[in-house]
Amino acid sequence: MTGQAAMAGGVDPTRPMPTLPLALLIGALTFNMALCFINTNVMGINDTMVMGCEVVLVATALYLGLGRNAAPYLLLAVFFSYAVLLMAMRPLIDPKAVRDFLIPVAFYLLGKSCNDPRLADRAALVSGIIVVVFGLFEFLALDLYVTYFNIIKYYVARGTVAPSDVSSQTGALFASGLRPDSRTLLPFLGPHRASSVFLEPISTGNFGAILYIWALNRPQMAKRWLTMAAGMTAIVLSDSRFGANVCIVATVAYFTAPITPRFVWLAAPFVMLIGFAIYGFVSAEVNWQNNFAGRMLWTSRLITSLSPAAVFGLSPDKPFLSDSGYAYSLNQIGLFGVIGFWSLFIFAPEKSPRAWRFKVCVATYICLLMIVSDSVYSIKTAALLWFMTGSSDGDAGPEPVPAAPRNIAPEYSAAMAGRMH
Repeated sequence: MTGQAAMAGGVDPTRPMPTLPLALLIGALTFNMALCFINTNVMGINDTMVMGCEVVLVATALYLGLGRNAAPYLLLAVFFSYAVLLMAMRPLIDPKAVRDFLIPVAFYLLGKSCNDPRLADRAALVSGIIVVVFGLFEFLALDLYVTYFNIIKYYVARGTVAPSDVSSQTGALFASGLRPDSRTLLPFLGPHRASSVFLEPISTGNFGAILYIWALNRPQMAKRWLTMAAGMTAIVLSDSRFGANVCIVATVAYFTAPITPRFVWLAAPFVMLIGFAIYGFVSAEVNWQNNFAGRMLWTSRLITSLSPAAVFGLSPDKPFLSDSGYAYSLNQIGLFGVIGFWSLFIFAPEKSPRAWRFKVCVATYICLLMIVSDSVYSIKTAALLWFMTGSSDGDAGPEPVPAAPRNIAPEYSAAMAGRMH
């Protein structure tokens, strides 16, 4: 490998980057927006079409990501066997549980097989530009935007929102498209929260945090600051308090990662889970507020509402748990499944200390996100996140070395020095 290749992160900078993985990531980002456009202007869609698109995307990622190494096939075999066992013991056939946890596996393997972080760089930049452009379109020309993208009508068509839950106050936007109280980030922008290609603002803010985390960990990437600016713009347009807080906490995690033992991150979500369970059982607080403390109270209530069977993934009941990723994960695959998946993530081998730093930032994002939402399983944001993680783990390039300061003092030869004396 040439010195130039090493400087480029362990890959040959002259090697052309594949286009199909990039197209796949853009498809995962935008297919809901495309279906919303079709539902608004062409024909009605249904949940089968949405699931069909996701199946095609995940299956293609698996096809491209699986190589000749036997380990991924063994992992998939264990996962499907465990899923079948849970479904048999419930008894309940729940393909969504399989889909939720297959997305990280598929796109992680895709990123690792590409073995080129420059592709993740390009995907992050292109995705960020798309998100910002459509976010500004929605924010600056809302009436025109909802003419082409009737968001709430799309969610009713796919069965996510009941017609009785549609509010006249938000119009064609998703329920969270307007901030009921004052905007946190740049209040002069008003109550509207941009949904962009995600059709709801929560994912827009989450995606902005993902772009920030990637740019933070890629000091050598081209157009790094433009990518980071796109992430911050998405956070502001969606008024994502969560996204802004994640950027702060992830920055702290980035600098502390080299001195943090791996077992700390292995235990982190389970320590939080135990803490929420204790809080839910002992707290007498009943007043919920739309802030982080209120979200912590609500996730504690949802966790403590689970039956013992639900904690181990054996309950056939499927209550609404989307406001807590911890409760949702337990109900879907059980405590042993959660332990297994998190252990795989934490102990997946990295080829550089740089990759461990990125993994710590991702772990921080996931642990915080599961307090307020189950959107960690949403393909709209998860596809790029796990592709980045796979690309980072597979990159064996050396740590970037800061450029040496230029010596501005004139250099004289020995002969010249002699003449001066």
